[in-house]
Amino acid sequence: MIRTFLIKNLLATSKKNKQRLKFFSELGIFLVLAALISSGISIYFENKLNNYKVKLIKLELEEFKIQEWLTDAPSRNLEFKIGKFTYDTIENNEKVNISKKRFYFYLLTWYPFTIRYAIDDIELIKNEILKKKYNFKNIKKTNEDALNYVYEIYDKFPDNENEYLESSEILEIEEVLKNVPFDDILFHLNQSEYNTLQINLFFQDYNRIVDSEKKELKKIILNTTDKSTDAILYAFIFQLVIFSLVQIFELKELS
Repeated sequence: MIRTFLIKNLLATSKKNKQRLKFFSELGIFLVLAALISSGISIYFENKLNNYKVKLIKLELEEFKIQEWLTDAPSRNLEFKIGKFTYDTIENNEKVNISKKRFYFYLLTWYPFTIRYAIDDIELIKNEILKKKYNFKNIKKTNEDALNYVYEIYDKFPDNENEYLESSEILEIEEVLKNVPFDDILFHLNQSEYNTLQINLFFQDYNRIVDSEKKELKKIILNTTDKSTDAILYAFIFQLVIFSLVQIFELKELS
């Protein structure tokens, strides 16, 4: 009698254990699937966020270059204006031994090289509308003309490896510049000043575009982060509902 009772009890217990085992097995599968789906969603959105962040970093780096030219371009024109003012104050001073041609040619020599660096940076920018607006082709051409003009005159100057010019070398330079029309120097100088102003305006406009793109990207990053959190939550709730329905149907079958 006792032996029969124990066997029946064991069988009953085994049946309950099987049901419990089945429930926990299904619960384990549900949790694993939930983790896998959540991981898949996280990976998908993380890739999107990484792409957006890479674009944002590129825009930040672009802004460094923009800020540099927003500083350097007006600074160059300011130095030019200060230089002209300085010469006007010393022009009639007998103690100053420098002609107007030599002084203005000295001011000119700084421009084409600075503008050429700006041209190199602008060529990397893929915005043809801005380039057309500020006549970028003309800036390149006129700056190349100014550069050739400077080199052409430089080639006639005496060779000098010292930091300071000797009196004889200064006289040779002044002699070379006697044959150079002052209007030509002034033309290239004024054109270079204008080109520098256009470069500054170009980068001002481009800076506004980059700022706008950065703001839009930051909004997209925030929205994508929110969507990622919502997608994981909705996926978990959907799986929980399915799991609950399966358990309800199984309980009905058992009853």
